Amino acid sequence: MPIYSQGRPMKYNPTTGAGIRPPAAPGEYRLRSAQGTLLYIGETDSLSRRMGEHVRSGKLPPYGTIEYQVADGRSTSRTRREHERLKIARHRPVLNRSQGGEGRPARK
Repeated sequence: MPIYSQGRPMKYNPTTGAGIRPPAAPGEYRLRSAQGTLLYIGETDSLSRRMGEHVRSGKLPPYGTIEYQVADGRSTSRTRREHERLKIARHRPVLNRSQGGEGRPARK
């Protein structure tokens, strides 16, 4: 059973404010350059908090976009990390230094 709904992810550009700002909900996110290059794939317990961290750190270049999907209520940190690992292996983003899923230990 999928933990994310089918379809394209939501998009938000923090530089211009275009799109829909990520909520404070768990999910998967992707960082893209202004040219459309996939830079990073990650999962988090709070999409809005994590977006702010990436913007402040400079990992998201100016005019880059954040694509995200909110996880359903049945997902756990463990299932989201497994999904992240599979997406990293499939897309090989340039800023992911690891194979994914090595964040904080799963609570569930």
